[in-house]
Amino acid sequence: MSKNSIVTSAEKHEKISDKLEQVSLNSIRKVLPDSTIIRICDDIGYQYRERIITPIVTVLHMVMAAIWPEDSFNASWQVLWSAMTSKFPQLAGLSPSAATVSKARSRLPVKLWHKLLDYISRKGQELSESHDKWHGHRVVLADGTCVSMPDEQDLHDEFGTCTGRYGTSRYPLARMVSLCLCNTMIILDYNLGRYRDDENALLAPLLNKLRKGDLLVADRHFAAAHFYWFYQSLGLEYLTRAHQNLKMSRIKRLWSYSQNDFVGWLNINPIYRKKNPDLPERIMVRFTQYVVRIRGQRTVVWLAGSLLDETVYPANELTQLYGKRWRIETLLQCLKINASADILRSKSPAAIRKELAARVIAVNIIRMIMLESAVANNVDPMRISFVGAVRAILTYAPSLAIEPLWKLPQIYNAMLVEIASNVVPWRPGRIEPRAVTRENKHYPRLKTTRAEWRKSYAA
Repeated sequence: MSKNSIVTSAEKHEKISDKLEQVSLNSIRKVLPDSTIIRICDDIGYQYRERIITPIVTVLHMVMAAIWPEDSFNASWQVLWSAMTSKFPQLAGLSPSAATVSKARSRLPVKLWHKLLDYISRKGQELSESHDKWHGHRVVLADGTCVSMPDEQDLHDEFGTCTGRYGTSRYPLARMVSLCLCNTMIILDYNLGRYRDDENALLAPLLNKLRKGDLLVADRHFAAAHFYWFYQSLGLEYLTRAHQNLKMSRIKRLWSYSQNDFVGWLNINPIYRKKNPDLPERIMVRFTQYVVRIRGQRTVVWLAGSLLDETVYPANELTQLYGKRWRIETLLQCLKINASADILRSKSPAAIRKELAARVIAVNIIRMIMLESAVANNVDPMRISFVGAVRAILTYAPSLAIEPLWKLPQIYNAMLVEIASNVVPWRPGRIEPRAVTRENKHYPRLKTTRAEWRKSYAA
């Protein structure tokens, strides 16, 4: 190989990588600048050499994979490459192979993704400061869910499998607990563990990242006297649904605001006090009752909280606030369905953690752009459609990549206007059946691998 050909090859890689960076998903790069990705690489000591697929392109490729409708890494890469060749047609047909792109994803360390999430989370919290308060408290929602992944032995060993009434699941499952801001749906952080890990154990390290005075709102899975003491020891307030085993008639009332709103002693189980001598025998908790319709049925619900002053925190406002807890369920739906985290595609534990982090980052980026749109157009950020925002971001990405520099602010502002125009109807207390009107195809379940089936069929 001649010297000229070597120089030409090196220059070609550099030029292609520059072109890729110019056109890759420009609609989100105001929120996630290239300089931030490079700075985090430097901060964690990640060294890389010049390639066609740089860390900037790899990160944008992973974010694109989270929001592109086809749920595919290959589809995400093809879209990015096709966007580039539409501007630089001389590079058509020269795309790196799927294996090369996969190696680029595997090169980025998990720590990089966690640092990126920390950065996006901090920026999201700064944008949310004018929306995240309730009676002076920042309201934080907590909940857990599970994510599935391919049938690989390494993943079974790392995360475990569900064993239930119908036998052992074929696919590995991981348990995830997350925190988000109630009024903007920015994900503050999450923790991923084994399927058998307790959600409260996964939540505990996340609480250290909250601010003193934050109000934690959670369902009854996070309700217990020793949990309440732990929350308050960190300087947090709390509001949960009372545990299903708690007998309200046995609670000793200290004072009452009404028959269905009172402050009483809640005893801490001696078992937990033996494990932790710092635990007191009992704590003061405010209990508030309200009636709600769950799946169409009238249900009496008791709430347990640390906000004891009825004049500052009226009972009706507490019940309305707890009603917003369902927002984190909607957020998890966006993450698992719209960002395709329900069934992850990677085949190693490290890659699973990177993929999930990329999808959480993608959701936060979309939420931040929605919040920017809401502020610019005087719209409630909770009324803007997440799916509509994703569509606008994907649709405006090519224009933001190829139009002249002077025109980009106009295009970006037009995108914000379009996002703000996709407002969902106000439907408080909406009830929908968990059922489908059209049944699935009547194909039998494949009980072996495709390779084993082909061998049997060929024989």
